[in-house]
Amino acid sequence: MNERQRSSLLHRNVLGALGMLLPFISIFGGLFVRNKPASWWYSISVTYYITPALAIILGACAIFLLCYRSYNTIDTVINVISGILAMGVVLFPCDNPYGYDHVGFFQLPVFVSNIIHSCCAMLLFGFLAYNIGWLFTKGKNEVNNRIYRFCARAMICVMSVFAIIIVLGAFGVKYPKWIVMIVEAVLLLLFGFAWLVKGKLFNFSKSE
Repeated sequence: MNERQRSSLLHRNVLGALGMLLPFISIFGGLFVRNKPASWWYSISVTYYITPALAIILGACAIFLLCYRSYNTIDTVINVISGILAMGVVLFPCDNPYGYDHVGFFQLPVFVSNIIHSCCAMLLFGFLAYNIGWLFTKGKNEVNNRIYRFCARAMICVMSVFAIIIVLGAFGVKYPKWIVMIVEAVLLLLFGFAWLVKGKLFNFSKSE
């Protein structure tokens, strides 16, 4: 294994680890904040307003994705787009529990920032699932390919169920607000695990 290959594996493992750690660090960090609103744990995105974990970790993920280079052009393009979307999630925060009128780096009206945030987040997870399920599987390691397909399909299923819940909510169906946190955490864990397999931290066979 040459230096470039070792660097690539390290890159993948760091990215996967950051993705898996984000839900836990966001919640753990928020536990130590005083006088926080009751809804602070309803989503990882909302923790942006009480702890720097989201901005730091997701910002780092965005940089890693933007810097990721593959032998295949399509892999590089998908990762760069994912990095831009991840940065969009950070720069344009979601609706907040404090009633701020303008939020984020650009101090946009909160409803505008929330729309951009939500669009970036949905597209980000979509691109990440595509990358894992359709680009990672170009390798010859069928064991890993099955893991990638499972992670990608699970992400798509979770996003689809969540979309149905949101639509039903628009028609007055009540659902627990913390379901957003569960959805985000599951998606990040699936994403992170797939990248750790790609980085061979979880090595299920000798080669890929």
